[in-house]
Amino acid sequence: MKAFERIFLYTVLAILIFYVFLVDNKVESQVAIQEEIRAKSISIVNDMGQEVVKLFTNDKNNGRVQIYTKSGNPVVSMICSDLEKGAMIVSKKNGKSVAYIIADENDNGE
Repeated sequence: MKAFERIFLYTVLAILIFYVFLVDNKVESQVAIQEEIRAKSISIVNDMGQEVVKLFTNDKNNGRVQIYTKSGNPVVSMICSDLEKGAMIVSKKNGKSVAYIIADENDNGE
């Protein structure tokens, strides 16, 4: 190998090594802002895979949000009725309701 070929080859190797080891070729995380997310239901689970929050529609296509304990009992429910009235129900871990906010038939809060 001639001296010129060695200089050329070693220069190319040095550049390649520099590029491979020193150039940051990581893909930076790209922030994407979604303007709208559409889904029939969304479930949030804990580390054990159990649902702890669920956003969904009931059998009559009205919106509903439920928050569960780690044992799977619903303790907070926010629901919409067929009469387009809303309610929020807070329950104990055994399922017994202890507090609620509801719109009555006269559109008053109760």
